[in-house]
Amino acid sequence: MFDRFKNGQTTKYNSSLSEFVRNADSSKKKKVYSRVIDRAVESQNSIVKQAELLQKSANMN
Repeated sequence: MFDRFKNGQTTKYNSSLSEFVRNADSSKKKKVYSRVIDRAVESQNSIVKQAELLQKSANMN
């Protein structure tokens, strides 16, 4: 996987994410990272609640 880097070959494709990480100022990065983390936590909490409900319904049967 890292053979390209050893040989000096790198991809010329830049995603908008990679450009953002390289070029955005720290306050913008902090805002985006915070929003991403908040959404991930919300998603994880939702999954945990769904699992708890499934477990409760399985125990009732």
